[in-house]
Amino acid sequence: MKRFTSNDEIEDLCEAMIKDFFKSKHYTNVMCVDIEAFVREYLGVPIVYETFAEPDPGRVGFLSDAKRPLMVRRNGKVEEITFPPRTAVIERFLLSPKESAKKRFTIAHEGAHDVLDRHIPLQTSPMAAFHSEYDPEAKYTPELLKDMLSLNEYFTNRAAACLLMPRFLVARVLKRHNQSMKVILYENNILAQDQKILIQKMADTLGVSYTAFFNRLKELDLFDCRPIEEYLHAGLHYGGETHASSS
Repeated sequence: MKRFTSNDEIEDLCEAMIKDFFKSKHYTNVMCVDIEAFVREYLGVPIVYETFAEPDPGRVGFLSDAKRPLMVRRNGKVEEITFPPRTAVIERFLLSPKESAKKRFTIAHEGAHDVLDRHIPLQTSPMAAFHSEYDPEAKYTPELLKDMLSLNEYFTNRAAACLLMPRFLVARVLKRHNQSMKVILYENNILAQDQKILIQKMADTLGVSYTAFFNRLKELDLFDCRPIEEYLHAGLHYGGETHASSS
């Protein structure tokens, strides 16, 4: 598939949009994107909540094209509903406070679909777009798996991350919680406990999940990568000269 955009372009575009949104709201030192307001007010995409009844139980978000109906459960019955174009439909259970990070990312994902549909229409599919939570234990048809792993979905996920965690906000959060220093990461993606706690604090500040923020730190090259021996010897106090001399 030919690429009509790049990660760098998506980064710059999404950051510019969030900055423009903040400017319109007169926000100055905020640490978290009001993604629902951004999608509703800045993008002009309505958001509604429904109980999904699609064959894939992992589907939690949908951006309507006014053609493809969505299977939802209303009053105990499954119905096929065709929503107006550019309507973001979000799974109702994500309204639970404990699902806040997932809800925010799903809204960002559907908003990102709308952005990319306008920015690179030749790249994106004209069909309605789903956001699915991947379950490694579930059985997926080849068609569903292909859709989830498509290039379009890759770019959409990247754009969603950029909208929720634009570079300037990540830098702001890193400054508040870690004096603008990179997070220490040892070989094989091993983190000391204090660094895990640090990542979680910053993720909470941004209103995202630990995993989403960990991946974002990688994308922005904000890990201070160190050899595993440093952690084994200086962190855990195993092996090395210190251990040998004490035995």
